[in-house]
Amino acid sequence: MAEPSPWRASAEIEIAAAPAAVFDAWLDPSLAALFFAAGDLAVREIVIDPREGGAFRLVMASESDEVIHEGRYVVIDRPRRLVLTWISPATDHRLSLVEVTFTPTPAGVRVRVEHEGLPDAERAGRHERGWGSILVKLSTFFSEGARS
Repeated sequence: MAEPSPWRASAEIEIAAAPAAVFDAWLDPSLAALFFAAGDLAVREIVIDPREGGAFRLVMASESDEVIHEGRYVVIDRPRRLVLTWISPATDHRLSLVEVTFTPTPAGVRVRVEHEGLPDAERAGRHERGWGSILVKLSTFFSEGARS
C-alpha cells in the first residue's frame, strides 16, 4: 500500500456574509459557477449532487484548454464544514481530500480550504494559489451584494 502524500495546500479568507449563505454557495451549481475556477480559468461545466456520497464534476476552462475535476462529498455539515474527495490531472488522477471550514467571525465568516494528498511540493504550491484565487472570487461575489 502506498504511503500517504505529505504535500498539502491551504488558503483562507474572511468574507462579510452570513456563514450559511457562503456555505450554500459551494453546493449550488448556479452560484458555484461564478467563483469555482482557479486564476483566469472559468467554469465551463459544473454538476453537483449536494449530499453525502453525492458526486460533483467541475470543468475549469480557458479559451484553449479545459481541466476536469471530479469527486464525492464525504461530509456536509451545514454551515460549518465540507469534506470532499478531489481527482484531477494535477493530482495525477489520484484521490486527494479537500476540507472547507466556515468559522463565524464578528464581520461574517472565515473560510479555510485544506487540500491534502497532493503529488509534490510544486503542485501543492499551484493548488494553494488556485484555492486562494477561488476564495478571492468567492469574496468578490459576496462583496458585490450578490448574497448576504
